[in-house]
Amino acid sequence: MGLQQLKTKIEGAVEDLATLEVASFTGNQINLDGVDPGDVFDTIKSGLTSSTLVGYSRFEVEGDAMNYVNSDLGEDKKYLIDGHNSMVEGAQKSRKDFFEFVLKVLGVDVD
Repeated sequence: MGLQQLKTKIEGAVEDLATLEVASFTGNQINLDGVDPGDVFDTIKSGLTSSTLVGYSRFEVEGDAMNYVNSDLGEDKKYLIDGHNSMVEGAQKSRKDFFEFVLKVLGVDVD
């Protein structure tokens, strides 16, 4: 990857920092055998038609937030909500780490 391509990717990712969305679903197993790694997301997305939304969280850079948790899952499926919460925490950490990386590349002291 050339320097210009890296710059373009970073610029696009910085625009994506404005919002953070995490959606978790449960449903039938989706067969990923033989699926090209670059096509995994699209394959999973196409299989969501028969899935149930577990949780959806959205965070805006200016502080607005929205959270939805499916209350019809029952106590025996609580682990799915815990999994969604773990995904949200991981996504927030990844976003923070990337933001700090961009600031460092730009020469901005984050300490």
